[in-house]
Amino acid sequence: MRSQFLNDGSDFRSRSGGQFARERRSNGMFWWTIFITMLLGVATFSWIFSIMVFKYPEKPFNYSLLARLKKLEPLSEFDPLTVPHGEFRTAKEMLKYSDLNLEQLRVKNSLLKRAYILNYKEENPEYIKGTFIVLHSRPLTASDVMPQGWVARALSVDIEDVEVEILLPGADSAKAPYEDGQTIVFDNKTTFAAVVNLDRKTGKGTDGICATVVPIVYGDHLHSGDAKIALEAPDKLNMDSHWPLTEPVSIPAAKVAAQDQ
Repeated sequence: MRSQFLNDGSDFRSRSGGQFARERRSNGMFWWTIFITMLLGVATFSWIFSIMVFKYPEKPFNYSLLARLKKLEPLSEFDPLTVPHGEFRTAKEMLKYSDLNLEQLRVKNSLLKRAYILNYKEENPEYIKGTFIVLHSRPLTASDVMPQGWVARALSVDIEDVEVEILLPGADSAKAPYEDGQTIVFDNKTTFAAVVNLDRKTGKGTDGICATVVPIVYGDHLHSGDAKIALEAPDKLNMDSHWPLTEPVSIPAAKVAAQDQ
């Protein structure tokens, strides 16, 4: 009887110890499963996040991150022989963008900026051509998309509802490259003014458009006649900048007269 008692106790201890071991293994597997699931979640998030950052470099946060990590190619300094092929649009053709709603305009602007940042490796540029009259200009500042140079706003001589603002990165800041009332001609041979932003403007009861353009052929940019402006591709962009950079102004009578000539 004594032997039976001892055997029963040993069997009880064995069963209870085995159950404890199984529970401990079960708990361990549970926490390992949670840990591995979290790692998979982090890995998936990192993968998706990286794709989104590289796919949309025009977004301010993405651009800033890629610039800090040195994952962006410098803006290319094109010349007339290497400039990307693209469509040259007149003021009349640009006016069609005034029919876009706000969401369509936002998407279009994202595509334009992305193409510019990626040096037109994925999308061809849209160039503007035609004759414009300068309304006003000012130096670029650190709060603008480009920190050095000038920006000038000009009015189409063909359609008064179409304006452009011309970014001139690296232009000498001592003197305005364009005088108010001066005529600028964009052609398909030397200027190559690529559109990087579109803004709807309303005036005189009709919708118009203001296109921000950058002459992407750097070096000596044709100014007027034989005069030239030395331009340089910016090292870095401020994608938090407000677009457009300039405000519309009323057109003085003298400029209207010049427009009608």
